Parts: sequence; C-alpha cells; structure tokens
Amino acid sequence: MFKYFLVSLIIGFLSSQVSAQKNHLSTTINCDTTKFELADYVDSLEYYKHKFGRKRHLHVKDEKLKLAFYVALSHYPELKGIKICLKLKAIPSTMQAQPEADFIFRNKKNRSYKILVNNDKNINGMFYKDLSFNSLVGWIGHELAHVLDYSKKDNIKLLSFITSYIFSRKDMKKTEREADRETIKHGLGTQLLDGINFFHRNKKISKRYKKKKQDFYLSPKEIIVNINENCKTD
Repeated sequence: MFKYFLVSLIIGFLSSQVSAQKNHLSTTINCDTTKFELADYVDSLEYYKHKFGRKRHLHVKDEKLKLAFYVALSHYPELKGIKICLKLKAIPSTMQAQPEADFIFRNKKNRSYKILVNNDKNINGMFYKDLSFNSLVGWIGHELAHVLDYSKKDNIKLLSFITSYIFSRKDMKKTEREADRETIKHGLGTQLLDGINFFHRNKKISKRYKKKKQDFYLSPKEIIVNINENCKTD
C-alpha cells in the first residue's frame, strides 16, 4: 500500500513540475526586448519630425505624446506617405483610429486618417498622461495597426468594415485582437504588454472599461505567447 502511495506521490510531484514549467513558459518572454525610456528621446523630437513628419499633423503640445507617436510610427514603414493627424478629444476609449469622414469621396491613396487621444480622465478613468512613455508607444502602435489595416481597403470594403465593427461584437473583437497581433509583429509587443499591465493594475479605471478590454483584446498571457512566436520568425 505504501509503495502505491509513494508512486502516486512521485507522479503527482512530476505532474505539478510540468504544469509549473508550462505556466512559466506562458508568462515569460524568451527573446530580446527593448524598453523605451523618455529620457533617451527628449532631445530627438526634431530628428523624428524631419524623418517621419511629412504628411503628419500633430495637433498636440505634449512632447511626450509627440515623441511616442513618432517612435511608434518608425515601426510602421508601410505607412510612409500616409496622411495621419494626432488630436486630443474627449472620447469613451483611450485612443481611436479613424479614417477622415470624407474618405468615401477620395482615392485610397489620398485618404487621411486621425488618431484621437482621450484627454478627459473622468470619462472612463484612463488618462494618457498616466501611461509611461513605453506604454504610450505601445498604445499608439495599436492604433497605427488599425490605420495600416484601413489603408489596405478600398472605399467600399472600408465602409463595410466600419459598419460591421459598429454593429457586430464578434467583428469588433476580431479586429481589436488582430490589431494587437499586428502591433506585436511590428516589434512593439513589450510596449503593448506594458500598457495592458498598467491598465489592469490601475484602480482608477472603470470596471466597465476594464471588462471591455478583457472581452475584446488580447490578454497579457496571449500577448506574451504572440511575442515569443514573433521572435521565432525574426
């Protein structure tokens, strides 16, 4: 009897070790990562404006936000020549990427897009100024992933996409999760993870907004899995 008990104990211990290793792997990033510190970029705004500022209109005074935009944009070479505006506005989410309203009358190559940044922390408790520079880069990277997606669609497909996004929770979830994956593919996975971890730890953010993030976006563990998978393809 003791023999069987000992065998069961050993099997149980080994199983727990395998489980622990799997859990460890799911929460560990197994490749080189970069963390962006504001102090490393404070003197680089003019450089980024010169290199990436063509057809960009940043209607903000916050230099941290401007720098975060340019650093994120530097990871999206496909957006070269695309008109993008950055604006502050009271909106129900942290940020939103949208085509300008006149897109339906323009050729795909001549469209303009805007990234709106919420400047009213009383709406949902999330305020962009509370984000670290690293997190801000990741958050903007997510919005640029949306812009990249929009830029690939012709007018009819883009109009259809907007309609389905607004009225279908399934399509909204698919779109947001794909934007997260695209952000990771463009080398901003750890920045995205930093922002999401901050989001979930922040007690000022409304429960409703947190629930939406949990339902529609990749979880921290899923982000880490995608970062590791992306590292294998580099």
